Amino acid sequence: MDRNRVTRWVGSSLCLTLLLLAFTKLDKVSASEDEERLVRDLFRGYNKLIRPVQNMTQKVGVRFGLAFVQLINVNEKNQIMKSNVWLRLVWYDYQLQWDEADYGGIGVLRLPPDKVWKPDIVLFNNADGNYEVRYKSNVLIYPTGEVLWVPPAIYQSSCTIDVTYFPFDQQTCIMKFGSWTFNGDQVSLALYNNKNFVDLSDYWKSGTWDIIEVPAYLNVYEGDGNHPTETDITFYIIIRRKTLFYTVNLILPTVLISFLCVLVFYLPAEAGEKVISNHSVFTYIYTAHIPQIFLYIAFNINIFVSSAIGGKQSKMEVMELSDLHHPNCKINRKVNSGAELGGIGDQCRRESESSDSILLSPEASKATEAVEFIAEHLRNEDLYIQTREDWKYVAMVIDRLQLYIFFIVTTAGTVGILMDAPHIFEYVDQDRIIEIYRGK
Repeated sequence: MDRNRVTRWVGSSLCLTLLLLAFTKLDKVSASEDEERLVRDLFRGYNKLIRPVQNMTQKVGVRFGLAFVQLINVNEKNQIMKSNVWLRLVWYDYQLQWDEADYGGIGVLRLPPDKVWKPDIVLFNNADGNYEVRYKSNVLIYPTGEVLWVPPAIYQSSCTIDVTYFPFDQQTCIMKFGSWTFNGDQVSLALYNNKNFVDLSDYWKSGTWDIIEVPAYLNVYEGDGNHPTETDITFYIIIRRKTLFYTVNLILPTVLISFLCVLVFYLPAEAGEKVISNHSVFTYIYTAHIPQIFLYIAFNINIFVSSAIGGKQSKMEVMELSDLHHPNCKINRKVNSGAELGGIGDQCRRESESSDSILLSPEASKATEAVEFIAEHLRNEDLYIQTREDWKYVAMVIDRLQLYIFFIVTTAGTVGILMDAPHIFEYVDQDRIIEIYRGK
């Protein structure tokens, strides 16, 4: 008895399952047939080459919007912004209308874009050879005749780049869209959903740039008897460079190296490393060729070279005093100028000539000359050492004075150059900006 009940229960369940599958298959077949019938009815006699208007004097209104998805790259050298965007185009086609009740409640059709008429909207400031979208996505057709097309695209748009304040620069790039062949009396543009900004709902934040503002403007150029009305939409992408990377890897090392030059003034005046040590450091930094950093480095080098010349000149004057080491010179006084140095030479020659005129025996003469040479050499050595130390002291005083001048001018120049850069201390809350410009 229990076995019979189980058998009947299993049989009933199997029948019910088969019935459900059958009804599902019938619904699918019915839905497929309705959609096929709808497409056949809609496109019977449809010409995608003709503007969808009942009267040629009418215009096709196209609502156009831009969703900024990713800032791929900003090429400062070629002045190109590469971006990943999604276009949004909406227009009405009176030939693509139907009653949902007549076609199984179908509320939307998804068809390839080459099946319907599309406005030829292109990016006017395109810097790439490809003016078309990246992927020909389906168009969505609604019973009212509304057509929605959201194709993705990767554009390379021309953008004027100003790197005067690098790396604290802010750039304004535009993307200007319009119909390539239709004038404003044939295809009239309007902002999508009346949103006068770029949609950032799906934006992926960049690691190099922050988006500051993304306004959009509809431009209407009224025509006259000779020129038709023209319309286009310009989207502004205002971006600001993130400075953390450049501050850590470029600005701080440059500033620290510049202030390290202060220590060079503690080297002796006759040391040749005063110029060599700084030249080797700045030669490496010159390879960057960055306008603002280049200006800063050139500013410091000019100050340093002018300071180093003073020390070098003092060294040369000390070397000239070595001419006092003359074996026949008997003058023991401090030399104060080049004129006195020449007079000393003449006087040394006169003394040498007078000493030669004294008649002595050869042995005595040699002994006398040896004693006089030793005595005069010791006196002149003392004079040379004293004079050299005096000039070294003068060079040290000049170095200390130049140290203070270099430090003050470098500090003022560093602060002045940095403060001249705009937006240097402004914080950018990227999440808040994305939330402001969020809107489908």
